[in-house]
Amino acid sequence: MARTKHFATRSGSGNRTDANASSSQAAGLTTTPTTRGSEGGDNTQQTNPTTSRRRGPRRARQAMPRGSQKKPYRYKPGTVALREIRHFQKQTNLLIPAASFIRQVRSITHALAPPQINRWTAEALVALQEAAEDYLVGLFSDSMLCAIHARRVTLMRKDFELARRLGGKGRPW
Repeated sequence: MARTKHFATRSGSGNRTDANASSSQAAGLTTTPTTRGSEGGDNTQQTNPTTSRRRGPRRARQAMPRGSQKKPYRYKPGTVALREIRHFQKQTNLLIPAASFIRQVRSITHALAPPQINRWTAEALVALQEAAEDYLVGLFSDSMLCAIHARRVTLMRKDFELARRLGGKGRPW
């Protein structure tokens, strides 16, 4: 399969005709000035495919803003996850946002409880949230042990089902 050369094209040269562009590329080195601009003013420039090809990457670098030239530092995969695990293990506050948890408790109460029961005290909601988060953390740790036992690092649904079965948590099978 033959390799072909692709010369760099300018994005601002919208006024050049296709016949002029193809003839300049086919000729190789041209010394005739080509006009740029809307009225064909004084802006003349000699087109050389080898020099325009060399200037291609430099022109692309100049078009980028100054601040985005430096790439941001990326940590190795798993480093940030381990840092977050250590961070959340040191914390003692609740992980689930209180407003969304209370909204879910009220919707479940409205769906399952009799209509007379529709009010919760703040202490009861906090105690319920602490118990729910403790249950979820224990379930996740047991499920992770099941996944590691199966020589995997990815949690799957079957790990949660096995952890609930072995721990006697949730509905019986």
